[in-house]
Amino acid sequence: MPSYDVRRALLLICAVAIAVSTNYTNHGPVLGFISGEFGLSAASAGAIATAFFLGSATLMLLGGALADRYGPRPVVTVGFLVTCLSTVGCGLFAPTYPALLVWRFVGGIGGGVAFAAGAAYTRSVFTGRGQHLAQGLYGASFLAGSASTLLYMPFLAGADGDWRRAYAVSGLVAFGVWAAWWRLAPAGPSARERETARDGTVGLGPAFRARNSWLLACCHMCGFGLAMVLGTWVVTYISAGFRVSVVVGGLLGSLVLVLGIAGRSAGGLVLERGLPPIRVIRLGLAVAVVGLATMALAGSLALAVGGLLVTGVGVGLPYAAVFNGAAASVPSSPASAQGLVGWGGVMTAVVGPPLVGQLLDVTGGFATGFLVLAAFTSIVLLATLALRPFSFAADGANAAGSEALAT
Repeated sequence: MPSYDVRRALLLICAVAIAVSTNYTNHGPVLGFISGEFGLSAASAGAIATAFFLGSATLMLLGGALADRYGPRPVVTVGFLVTCLSTVGCGLFAPTYPALLVWRFVGGIGGGVAFAAGAAYTRSVFTGRGQHLAQGLYGASFLAGSASTLLYMPFLAGADGDWRRAYAVSGLVAFGVWAAWWRLAPAGPSARERETARDGTVGLGPAFRARNSWLLACCHMCGFGLAMVLGTWVVTYISAGFRVSVVVGGLLGSLVLVLGIAGRSAGGLVLERGLPPIRVIRLGLAVAVVGLATMALAGSLALAVGGLLVTGVGVGLPYAAVFNGAAASVPSSPASAQGLVGWGGVMTAVVGPPLVGQLLDVTGGFATGFLVLAAFTSIVLLATLALRPFSFAADGANAAGSEALAT
């Protein structure tokens, strides 16, 4: 593929990632307005986020399987379209709280399908040198989109707190990104090229039977999943635990996403420089354990922020190695393997926040919750000893284009 098309494909798939991932957090900045209108308790307000991630978990595996069978580009197109419709629907067609949850669930379905297919698209276009950097940038774009809502959702809602307007306008902007993707995104490998690359049965079966798929899914539970858990509770942890304003807590808390962006990009870069992928995964997990333990035991704001910074890097660093490693481990069904890995991260995002909240209610602090997360991450780190070796063999058809990306 010509270098121009390679760069265009990367730009567009990253734009898709940013647009889809705004739905991870676009409820947060306007949650007070939504809760006020519907009279929601804290638990009911938290279900607005849970609805999206449950939807994402529902069909993410199917998204990977469809991408393996029909190619990733059309699957990204359909999934992204569903998410755009959901965002607009939240603003214009959600007169009640249950209706809002339904739209969020539908948006999660589209987002999960698009995520799995997008990871496969990135790998299929950017093979050989450059594929790890591309995968890292794709992953970083999801965190960038999540962070962006903190800036534009309050602005769109305005002084009158019109959260419906904010959803509708942001959804229309997402439609613009979808149109650009639909019209301009390169097709990627042909059906014949995909068939040539396969060496066995296509579908979820090979991914389920591969030990590495499950182990790498556990690794991603300690990546994206932990980032979402911390994103939910970090403002409360900082502001309540160290007596700073919510504004300051929000600024410091956003470092999780910012460092995650840097960590995912850096993980791709170090893979390009030749660092073995399993070492990158283990390094990220070990760094996350240190950061979580520091946050749990911090006696000062400076130490807490230091732990937060370390954790942010740790949860981001393994991303490219985990997703490209899953695809390399199941060459007959790479997208299905990547979908399984993504599903693992989403499950932590569903289960983790209420678990930490429950421990907060029982103990009155965050130390126990963060130590539990550190212990789980340590177990996963130990489990990586069972990972089977995998290699990132270059696909000759696309290696020239990937060279252009990397230089």
